[in-house]
Amino acid sequence: MASLQRHACGSIPDSRFPIPASDLDRGLPERIAGAVYGVVLGILFGAPLGWFLALRGPWLVLFIILAAWAMGTALKRMTTAVIDGTANAFLRLIWPSGDSTPYTPTWSAEQAKVARGDIEGALVGYGAAMRLHPTDPELRFRVAEVLYRSTTPERSEKYFKEGRVLAGEDRGRELYATQRLIDLYLGPLGDNVRALVELRRVVERFPGTSEAAAARKVLMEMKATVRLDA
Repeated sequence: MASLQRHACGSIPDSRFPIPASDLDRGLPERIAGAVYGVVLGILFGAPLGWFLALRGPWLVLFIILAAWAMGTALKRMTTAVIDGTANAFLRLIWPSGDSTPYTPTWSAEQAKVARGDIEGALVGYGAAMRLHPTDPELRFRVAEVLYRSTTPERSEKYFKEGRVLAGEDRGRELYATQRLIDLYLGPLGDNVRALVELRRVVERFPGTSEAAAARKVLMEMKATVRLDA
């Protein structure tokens, strides 16, 4: 049975430490300055432009006022955007949200050792990682996969089961580990009794899924084989 691919999702932490109102106003002087500069620029550029457009009298005054308002608003928004953007970038740096992609170890050194056939060297590296991260189910699954493909696949059983326990309520990982145990029992180990236990687990734990339907079919085939042998 094919193993499921596993997905991790990050979650956005709740804001338990509200930002003081005084901190929100620290950019106020910069915003005021931006508005003032905008008004000055509006007058400096609006008057010549209005004169060039042949505006005179009250129309020229109105045009200058509109130009000053437009330039002031534009500079105020630019200043606000720069301040807010800098603050947000700093917050993302010190407190990544669930929308960012967290760093995930690739274990490339261990994978390279496996590719070279240095199984024991890879297991040493994974063993050190498991001591540093004793509750990480992914490390158990990696070790289990390495052992499954080695000359001693029976050693992988322990790590598939440990990873399943550590996965807790992660149903995707639970299903993956269970399916790989079924592969192990029906394949290299040839242990139909333990395979039956895991097949029933899939049927009971994941009702209504295609995996449960496939497990039920295998169970029926195994029972039919037992009856024919009898």
